[in-house]
Amino acid sequence: MKKNVNLKIKSTQYIENLKPSGEAFRRELELEDSMEILTEGTMYSRNNARYIAYEEAEAFGSEDIRTLFKLEDGSIRIRKYGRDEDDEGMDMTLTPGMLNITRYQIPMMSSVNLEVYTNKLEDNLNEEGYGTVSVDYKIKFDRFFSRRNILEIEVKPS
Repeated sequence: MKKNVNLKIKSTQYIENLKPSGEAFRRELELEDSMEILTEGTMYSRNNARYIAYEEAEAFGSEDIRTLFKLEDGSIRIRKYGRDEDDEGMDMTLTPGMLNITRYQIPMMSSVNLEVYTNKLEDNLNEEGYGTVSVDYKIKFDRFFSRRNILEIEVKPS
């Protein structure tokens, strides 16, 4: 059964720097960008998986884009797709300790291949589906662009 929910989605992007520390190096995260969305969505369960979906707003330049999170077996699948059949959108699965390669359609540009490595996934949703989900992952494309991302999804009753 689908139910309406309130969502708070925060995406934070960092640049990873290696800083000398004695005879070794340590990673330091430098904040690059952060975005928070408050929106309404739906949640439902099917075949031992939980789904959270919402429509992206025109204010973010993403009109007619639907985002779907699927939580199953210790992983999260994130799909973004438009109403247009030619819109490839994005489809990536984040599983801790796994490296995935996915294609991402950049608006007004061509699609690119992304290497995505998932560091950690925390699913703290209760039996009713309320709570938080957090995923820490690294995205790399081209040899010059690599960023660390933390995505936090808070699900509350509407």
